[in-house]
Amino acid sequence: MSRVEGPIATEGDRRHLAEIIARIRPDWDRHGIAAALAKHPCQELDVLAMQALVVAVTRSDQRTPAVLALDGDHTNRARTALSRPQVAPSAPGTFKLGPECDVCGVRQGIHAGVLASLEYGEHEFRPATPRTLATPEAIANARRIAFSTEEDR
Repeated sequence: MSRVEGPIATEGDRRHLAEIIARIRPDWDRHGIAAALAKHPCQELDVLAMQALVVAVTRSDQRTPAVLALDGDHTNRARTALSRPQVAPSAPGTFKLGPECDVCGVRQGIHAGVLASLEYGEHEFRPATPRTLATPEAIANARRIAFSTEEDR
């Protein structure tokens, strides 16, 4: 089931959102909320509204609404909530969000919403390289090679 694309937020929409968010976070200035919402890179009304609600109810550590201007985990949560992901039973050892990215470790299911990471930079999802568990034989062989001289090899 696909979702209906939301319209682009107008100044009036952001003012109305600011009223709602100010009811949830009375310690935030309404004009500051509207100004921060106007600076957010995603102006789709549904995503903007959902991410603002996520921030308002989950980020009690924020003293100002400035975080509303940033694209971050709250925006990814909003996009995930709006896409209504199908919950499928997973086999043992698998994850509903898919494998981890080899670059940043973010699961594939939410990697699409991550536009850029401050630590790793903007990048495409790259499946993690399979890692084999060390066996006693592999460890013994690696030690033999590491501690041998050229003549022993």
